Amino acid sequence: MAAKGNTFAERFARWQVMADNLREVEGFAHVTADHQLLQERLAEARTLEGRVEDLRSQFRTVTARMRKLATEGDTIRGRISANLQGRYGFTSETLIRYGVTPRRPPRRRSKKEKPEEAKTTPGVTQPPAAATAETAAKS
Repeated sequence: MAAKGNTFAERFARWQVMADNLREVEGFAHVTADHQLLQERLAEARTLEGRVEDLRSQFRTVTARMRKLATEGDTIRGRISANLQGRYGFTSETLIRYGVTPRRPPRRRSKKEKPEEAKTTPGVTQPPAAATAETAAKS
């Protein structure tokens, strides 16, 4: 049992220890009313802990069902979306009305200039192609 800690479980455990041990001790008649109150609060706390666990279980069940529904809904929406795109076209602005983002028409790119025959870096000279072939044949 934790002597410190503020979680509900730790606090309720401390209450339980005190309530159990006060039953065995005599001479504390002046705290009998408080002892009774502590036992009532402990019983109520244990009941609420049980309810919390039941609600957690229900939450997990409901969340799992929501996940399944979301997956099914996305699948159905995708099929309807495909049908709308087939009917109106992939780039039609009418799709926006149904919550479907139309495809953008492809952009035309400007024609690039043809690259130069042999681009050279300034200050670096390259040997002629014939000289390179002769060197490779000798090796």
